[in-house]
Amino acid sequence: MLIAFFQLLSFTPQDYGAIENYIPYEFSSYSTHPVLTLKTILHVVYRTKNDPRNIMADNMDFINQQYQWVNNSYKNLKPPTLLPENKVIHYVPDSRIRFRLDTILIHYDSIAWDRIYYGIAMNGSFPLKIDSINLEKNEVKLIGRWESVLNSRGDSLSIGGSNKNNGVYHPLSIYSRENNTYIVMKEPLKSKDSSGHITYFRKIDKNCWKDNWEKLAGSDKNAIHIFYTGATSSQPAFGCGPSPYFLNLSKLNLNGDYASASLTAHELGHCLGLRHTNYPQFNDLPARDKFGFIPCDSTTTSNNIMGYNKCRNYLSPKQIGFIHQKYSNDTALIRTTANGEFNPLNNVKIKWNKTWNKATVISGHLIIKPGRTLTIKKMVSMAKGANIYLCRKSKLIVDGTVITNNHGEKWGTIVLCKSYRKKNRKPYRKIIYGKIIYKNGGALKNHTN
Repeated sequence: MLIAFFQLLSFTPQDYGAIENYIPYEFSSYSTHPVLTLKTILHVVYRTKNDPRNIMADNMDFINQQYQWVNNSYKNLKPPTLLPENKVIHYVPDSRIRFRLDTILIHYDSIAWDRIYYGIAMNGSFPLKIDSINLEKNEVKLIGRWESVLNSRGDSLSIGGSNKNNGVYHPLSIYSRENNTYIVMKEPLKSKDSSGHITYFRKIDKNCWKDNWEKLAGSDKNAIHIFYTGATSSQPAFGCGPSPYFLNLSKLNLNGDYASASLTAHELGHCLGLRHTNYPQFNDLPARDKFGFIPCDSTTTSNNIMGYNKCRNYLSPKQIGFIHQKYSNDTALIRTTANGEFNPLNNVKIKWNKTWNKATVISGHLIIKPGRTLTIKKMVSMAKGANIYLCRKSKLIVDGTVITNNHGEKWGTIVLCKSYRKKNRKPYRKIIYGKIIYKNGGALKNHTN
């Protein structure tokens, strides 16, 4: 059993182009639809050194298995069990979304560890001042009618600020008479001294709070920070992914291993901007999706990763396209990806005349073959040190957009060459040099030369 919570992410609408352009269909080129790799930092938060109550950070078998299962759930998607109203099967076998573990950090902090607990209520009219104490009746008198409020706040009360009666008490009865409230306690009161105040214990839910991200990660926005924490509350494992920069996962040490990976995959989906599927975010999803950690079926319950089902092995094409769209266009979110790290295995070669109408993140060199033209109409984000090779008679048209680096680094330069094989040699005549043409304010930014 596990519980997932979600705070709605707010994204500013922008003209990123149609989501459909970003969907990585089975036969989509990896040049234009690359694998999106998110960098993650794992924070294992222990209650204390002697009483950690959490997964041990050196349990790499568990941690590696978690990442393997999560990545597999995004890589090997299954067809949908529950169809949208038009009964069309919308299916992409691989989301081309992966999560990479970069660092594991250990923290000993009981406050950061405890995500849901019961604390003394100090809000509104509470705590209430004690008017008098009757030791014979073991009774506390309060001014005002508080019977219904206190009866609805659980079975424990706290007295504080008293000379001798401080402590936790359990009421045997609470009743009102005239404009006063009387509380008969189970535990004996020690003094008739009426100094002090009384209040109840309220549930404090920090599952979705950002305090751990601020305190333990310094509000870093260069990766997704995953916090393994705990809770003194008695509920089962739970989590929350309220931000593109952090998520919380609590009590995984008391949860099934695969169930923990399922919870993680779900919360990461929230981090990436996906909502629950009980009300569809996109029109390729079912109109309704029954929740309750129940088996998926073809009538009421989907197998969507963002649902509350026991399958969680499907994402719709538009869910996937939405993520790729955001992480190809949003310059802040691009920094959380590993796609800005140069890798020559990911060189992009333009062998035919092409027009790119979607933003693209390139982690290798961009090579425009002899005589070919590439027209770019949406932002291209280049990796640090990656070059653009303009072979003889080739053209690069930058139309109303930029070629840049969005990882706080600089990409390489424009290289005029005979061919990529002869990249160190320019064509023998300038008239056949490759050309860059700028239209409608197109520009190159954040490059070395």
